[in-house]
Amino acid sequence: MTTSTKGTRTTFTPLTVTSAINDPHDCLIITFDTSEHGDRFRFAHGQHVNLRHEFDGVDVRRSYSICSGAPDGELRIAIRQVPGGVFSTWATDELRPGSVVEVTEPTGHFTHDLDPAVARRYTFFAAGSGITPIYSMIATILATEPESQVALVYLNRTSLTSMLIDDVHDLHDRYLGRLRVAFAFTREASGSELLSGRPDRARFDALVDAGFLPADADEAFLCGPIELTDIARDALVAAGMEPASIHREIFTTKQQGTVTLAPQDVTETSVVVATGTATLNGRQSDFEVYEGDSVLDAVQRARPDAPYSCRSGVCSTCQAVVRDGQVEMAVNYGLTDDEVARGYVLTCQSTPLTDTVAVDFDA
Repeated sequence: MTTSTKGTRTTFTPLTVTSAINDPHDCLIITFDTSEHGDRFRFAHGQHVNLRHEFDGVDVRRSYSICSGAPDGELRIAIRQVPGGVFSTWATDELRPGSVVEVTEPTGHFTHDLDPAVARRYTFFAAGSGITPIYSMIATILATEPESQVALVYLNRTSLTSMLIDDVHDLHDRYLGRLRVAFAFTREASGSELLSGRPDRARFDALVDAGFLPADADEAFLCGPIELTDIARDALVAAGMEPASIHREIFTTKQQGTVTLAPQDVTETSVVVATGTATLNGRQSDFEVYEGDSVLDAVQRARPDAPYSCRSGVCSTCQAVVRDGQVEMAVNYGLTDDEVARGYVLTCQSTPLTDTVAVDFDA
């Protein structure tokens, strides 16, 4: 069962980089010094942090999953340089030991409760950078539940583009007999025909049938592009796994939601389409929604400290509960069905359907 665990999404703390390792497999691995902050940066497996940096006066934020086991207590992330990516290019070019970066406390609901007295079977699927939270989860499970068994399929283009592949190998060697790993590649031959080639539904069905992705596990966790996690989920469900036992986090999509870097400027011709109230950090603020605004855009004019990161419907940093009125989300890749049923929305993707709306970021 997953649990919703939130950190302080609106407060950024300067953290010093203690290690910046250029992984030969396509990423920069960053470790932060959190020793002066007590338990504030203690994390649950599968959680993430938000980083921010100002570029030419523009505040740019990105979410990165923690890629270390929770028992280790080491706050570590992996950054893959994205072609044309402002933040990832800056990070991979500039961050060195001694650099200072603004970071939020760990947050995120892609986690679950552990019990050392219980023996569970887990199925994991990771594609690309989706390995970062998955690695944290597997390392934590194996260290915390000594009788549990884990199966992982890790999909990439080639072995040279497989983030954290050495860490995964080391984890496998440490937990021989409890961790089974299958490395699958789309542009490189593998030891098995099942693990090479196009990752379509037929291939996922075969991976399930062959036991690489066991559908009889107690729980499954999937992380990567929505198209691949959709296929993996459908294959597991078709083989008999209960949908409620399958949890996923989306990292990239072919078509993400509406993205705005900042709220639009308000002019004399701007039209107010709704008004609202936002509760944030124990304080209520009124806001006006102009034509073309998302709820987040409108809230930010009144409360610049409103939490956000990706602004594209993926990371869920901007989530809030609708207390009054109605909104419509353009897309939702960050919230579970249970959270939506409880009234949570992604404010970066929400527009009001009523004249007034009240949202609670503290929920």
